[in-house]
Parts: sequence; structure tokens; C-alpha cells
Amino acid sequence: MIHIESPTDVYVFSQANGNKNRDQWLHAEALLPHIHFDYFYDTDKFNIKLQSCFVRNDDRQVMLKVVGNIKEEAVKSVGDDGTSQAVTAKSGVATVENVKVPNPVNLAPYRTFVEVEQPISEFIFRMQNGPQCALFEADGGAWKLEAMNNIRQYFEAQLQDEIESGNVYIIA
Repeated sequence: MIHIESPTDVYVFSQANGNKNRDQWLHAEALLPHIHFDYFYDTDKFNIKLQSCFVRNDDRQVMLKVVGNIKEEAVKSVGDDGTSQAVTAKSGVATVENVKVPNPVNLAPYRTFVEVEQPISEFIFRMQNGPQCALFEADGGAWKLEAMNNIRQYFEAQLQDEIESGNVYIIA
């Protein structure tokens, strides 16, 4: 039996033996980069985290462009709704203008086994003076269910014959 306990933990164990216990044969734990959500990073560290801990996609590229061109001490809030922000960023060789910070952003951080597709989640991207940047998870944890489903699909594809013959069962 294969038990997908979480997006980062998979157990392989035997069928119940005579004393109704199961032998655990394997525990696989995903090795993941350390990402602090809800934490403000300076722009250099944030840039590195975006490039090293997230799958490349359009929103990641837009964020890298904004963060890479921020003018020092130039973050300001726009509007009263608490979601819109603008930053002063270089837009050409010598020009500086206000740039709207994308929100929410759809990103795929490495949060499960690298062998499976990383779930895309919504994040709130915020900036503050310094300048500093932070991402706040905004999907209510739905990514965990998607990641577990991706792990299950991976095993189903890799172990199709064993599953069809009844030798392997997957619990997710």
C-alpha cells in the first residue's frame, strides 16, 4: 500500500499481517527549499527566492521585472482598498515612473516532490519601504490537495500494471 499522507510525505507499507499490524517499508519526505511566506525580504533576497524556489511562469517573470527595477525607498500604497500598490521603478535608460504591482499573482513554488507538477496558487504580493517584498498565501491551502492528487497520478502512471493486478493500492 502507498499512503500519500501530505504533499511532502509518502509511506509504503505492507498489508495487515497476522497480528493486524502493518510493516512500514518506506517513508519518502520531499526535500524542499526553505521559503518564508508572510515575511518581508529585501529585494535582492526576494529576487533570488523567486528565481530558485519557484517554477518559471508569466507572473514570476513580471514580478522579477518589477522587483529588479525598484528605486530605493520608493514603495507607496495607492487607494484605500488595501490591495493596490504602486512602486517607482526604472522604465527605460533614465526614466522613472510609477508601476502597478501585480496582485494577486499565480505562482508555483516548489512545495512537493520535484517529480510531480508543482501546483499553481494565488499569492498576495506586497511591498514596503526598504524596499522589501513579501508573498502571502491566498488559496486557503487548496494547493495541498492538488499536490497530493499530482503524486497519486504519478504513482498511477508509474505503477499501472501493479495497480491493475491488485498488488498495489494507493491511499491519498
